[in-house]
Amino acid sequence: MDGEGRFDAGSRAAYAHDASNYRQVPIGVVLPRTVDAAVEAVAVCRRHDVAVFSRGGGTSLAGQCCNTGVVLDWSKHCRRCGPTPSAGGRWSSREPAWTTSTPSSPGIT
Repeated sequence: MDGEGRFDAGSRAAYAHDASNYRQVPIGVVLPRTVDAAVEAVAVCRRHDVAVFSRGGGTSLAGQCCNTGVVLDWSKHCRRCGPTPSAGGRWSSREPAWTTSTPSSPGIT
């Protein structure tokens, strides 16, 4: 898998909460570098019947990503924004953790 897998106690504790009052330590955390890497991680979790929780846009305010399962954290690597070549540059493509506070890619305003 292209990315990072974190299953140590410290990383798991860091992902045990969000902006809500819920606290639940996950099995582990995956920080995919690409969407394809996330697809691969989800496939592994599916083979082992493990729940997957997506995190990274800063919108989890009610415990949506706090549970026993694997957390996919998009915020470290999947933050790019750019034109979509197939649409002739008219549309932009944003990766899962792109937010309005993410610096724009060159040519995107």
